[in-house]
Amino acid sequence: MKLMIASNELLEFDLADRMRKALRVADIGVQDVAETLQVSRTAVSRWINGRNVPRPRDLAAFAELTGVPVYWLETGKAPDLRPEAISYTPRDLNPEPTD
Repeated sequence: MKLMIASNELLEFDLADRMRKALRVADIGVQDVAETLQVSRTAVSRWINGRNVPRPRDLAAFAELTGVPVYWLETGKAPDLRPEAISYTPRDLNPEPTD
């Protein structure tokens, strides 16, 4: 998400900003995240303060824990959930042979 401010300076919200927002909306604390993801409280603090970037698996677990799409955390954009925008592969591409 980008926001124009008075001086025509561009302010961009980064991953850390979105992670803090997700925690606030989900009403989850840093210690709860650390315990659930089995990482240190310091690691979570560094993520939400922009000093470190979580590993992909930790980011995915964070997204699941807070209830936000990982795509939004990564990009700041809401995923396109229209049926025509979702690509999927049918489960059974090899139908059973008929006798």
